[in-house]
Amino acid sequence: MRSAILRSLTLVGPSKPVGYLPINTIKRFLDTTPKALAAAAARRGLASAHFTTRNTGIQSGALYVYDCDALERLLDEQAEAVAAAGLPLNADMFVAHIAAVFYDTGHPAHRIIAAAFGECAP
Repeated sequence: MRSAILRSLTLVGPSKPVGYLPINTIKRFLDTTPKALAAAAARRGLASAHFTTRNTGIQSGALYVYDCDALERLLDEQAEAVAAAGLPLNADMFVAHIAAVFYDTGHPAHRIIAAAFGECAP
């Protein structure tokens, strides 16, 4: 079960630029800390951002892990659609934005965000 939960973060890379886990999941089911997972991500050359309940709609807060280069590539390739959807083109700002704002599946941003999570092609 632990490896299945961690997949959201361990699969982050070129084909899945972004992953996240709620803080409750990290503490309760993985018996670790966001700081430890962020350090593991950094050793893989990945960035991370820890969002509190003030900065995200996720009830316990969340840790996002992302491949800056892969995410920047995706955002650059889809620059017109990203701008039209009102999303930031900068990787760090994009992650902060998607942590704070949730979109319905019909919104143009949804397809781009899904692609960032490796759920579909852009």
